[in-house]
Amino acid sequence: MASWAAPALGIKAAGGIRDYQTAMRMIAAGATRLGTSASVRIMEGALHEG
Repeated sequence: MASWAAPALGIKAAGGIRDYQTAMRMIAAGATRLGTSASVRIMEGALHEG
């Protein structure tokens, strides 16, 4: 998707992002923003991952 978007546009991943591992997979896939209601859980996972 990022290859189709204009360089100045970001890519937002949303839906089903409920943990740190999923968030990192979306970022690795090219997302520049995340839409999530589980930000506390994601950040707790980040602390445990180190």
